[in-house]
Amino acid sequence: MFAKLAVRNVRRQLGNYLIYFITVAFTVALMFAVNNVIFSQQLLERAEAIQELSAGLTALTVFVSLIMAFVLGYATSFMLKLRKREFGTYLTLGMTRGNILAIFVLETLLLGIVALGVGILLGLFLYQGLMGIMTSLMEIPFEFAAYSLRGLILTVALVLGVFALSCVTSAVYLKKVSIHQLLHGDKVVEKSVRHPVSWGILTVFSLILIIVSCVAFSKELHASVFSGNSSGMGLFWSIFLLAVGIVLFHIGLARSAVGLLMKNKRLCCRGTNTFTLRQLSGKLASNSVMAGILAFLISFAVIGANVSFLQRFSEQVSLEKQYPFDIMLSRDSEGKSPISEQQGEELISQYAQIKEKLPYTIYESNNGYLHSFTRWTGNGYEDVRDCLISQSDLNRLYTAMGRQPIDLQGGFRILAGQPQVQAYDFSAAQLTLGGKTYSYRGTCEMPFFSSAYFMAVVPDEAVQGLTVRQQCAAYQLQDQKFDAQGLRQALTYTYEYNSASYGPISTERCDYGIKEYSRIIRYSSSAVFVLGALYLAVVFVFMAMAILALKTLSGLSEDKERYRVLFRLGASRRQQSQTLFRQTFSFFFLPFALPILLSIPTALICGQLTVLAGFEEHLSRVFANSGMIALVMAAIYGLYFTATYLTAKRNVVNSRPID
Repeated sequence: MFAKLAVRNVRRQLGNYLIYFITVAFTVALMFAVNNVIFSQQLLERAEAIQELSAGLTALTVFVSLIMAFVLGYATSFMLKLRKREFGTYLTLGMTRGNILAIFVLETLLLGIVALGVGILLGLFLYQGLMGIMTSLMEIPFEFAAYSLRGLILTVALVLGVFALSCVTSAVYLKKVSIHQLLHGDKVVEKSVRHPVSWGILTVFSLILIIVSCVAFSKELHASVFSGNSSGMGLFWSIFLLAVGIVLFHIGLARSAVGLLMKNKRLCCRGTNTFTLRQLSGKLASNSVMAGILAFLISFAVIGANVSFLQRFSEQVSLEKQYPFDIMLSRDSEGKSPISEQQGEELISQYAQIKEKLPYTIYESNNGYLHSFTRWTGNGYEDVRDCLISQSDLNRLYTAMGRQPIDLQGGFRILAGQPQVQAYDFSAAQLTLGGKTYSYRGTCEMPFFSSAYFMAVVPDEAVQGLTVRQQCAAYQLQDQKFDAQGLRQALTYTYEYNSASYGPISTERCDYGIKEYSRIIRYSSSAVFVLGALYLAVVFVFMAMAILALKTLSGLSEDKERYRVLFRLGASRRQQSQTLFRQTFSFFFLPFALPILLSIPTALICGQLTVLAGFEEHLSRVFANSGMIALVMAAIYGLYFTATYLTAKRNVVNSRPID
């Protein structure tokens, strides 16, 4: 009997279950797709060789389990509360609480099985899309990815675990709730908001706090890059104040906006505006804290997604700057490496043919004179020495890169290894080398990665007699694709040295910077970071929209009675629909508007980071990514709002005469 009743209830209330179904189906699809990515054999083969990728996938699994459990558990508990009047009627008719729990469990089980099937079906396509994103970010060929049985089992197990948890929650709720609360819980009088002006002042103060935190973050970011005076706490406090400002802004706005609008007599006299404002007054006030928390989640979902794309983009551009050649050799002058330069070239030739070799030398002065014009001087920098490179060596590298050779005009120039170097004033600097004095002639970009903060480019005769710091070489290879991991392993040796604090230490060392190997490591790690950030961002938005939708639908019975009164007062079906649209849209829009608007300062700050890193020509790409993220968030918002409005409209809008 209970099974038939459950099937009938599901059919009868299919519209009310629409939000629950959408939430379960989409979260299952996301879970299934991500679990298959985690267990993808194509990626696991790379994860065995790349520790960062494996660790990232493991961390992602933890996030998947925790967040999905919260989303689905929350949706199930709200669906129980949505039916409380019906369940109260069942109790008065003689059913036991166990009978009601059995009916509800059967209903959610039936709907859950269908949602699970639909979610897995959607996940089949979503998984291929995620694999396409992963392989694109890692720059490896995309092939149709095989599905993992372990991914399917893990998905089903997690869904069943969440379902069991929701059953326990439902049982606890039905055991404690009274029949009176079930039947009359919707008729609790909502308290009006007191002192709306004070809450309005809090709203304005919070908005100022948000603006100040964004400006402070931008300034701290600039200071940390160019002066190095920021310890990181300034950035932390800026983010903390932003989070506090977002939460307080929505609490204040929810408690002040309606009260202040109701003081406008002209506005209240138009159509059903008074009815709409009274509907929103209690809903927004009672859910103000929830709105603030949801806005916080959506905001940081937007920020996290933007930062992930910026990180991936910066990795790609910085790789080209740090590795302008396929292989960069940097060997200390002490010559402690057991692999000679000739042996290294023989090992390289076993993996790829060497097309061109460009040797160059890094020299070291006996003092840190040039560093005295920067912050890298004084206490803690006593052992820092100026690094130099000859004009002919640099121009040889520049020519191979397709750049114009530099002219020192009888002086010297600074090779800026870090962006903040260009902000320092070297105009008064003069180098005395080999009995000659050379004046400062400006800065230029360092064409290779170096541990030095900067270098000085001097005429060839100026390096005569200087101490050799590093013997270097740049190699261009004939083959662009080769076993970079195997080559690096072959070029790696064990390096032993004595530490004053720890004694003898043994470590792995490689004197060769291999661009292809660095690309694999960086792109694999950034791919996991981007996938994780996007996944969490989408889950946060889904969770926020689901909570808003379920909050709206939980008050349908009360709304139905109020719209019945509105209909008796002469409101047409069209007027009721417009009123309901404004009411639902305002409730949904409150915690969503500011986070989407935060896409603008987020994009600007990401653009600032791009400029500070020296990638100004790629600004348009950063802004395009921000726009795409905002559009995806808006699409999810539109999906949930439309489903919620149509469900509410079907339940509360009246069109027939009422006896």
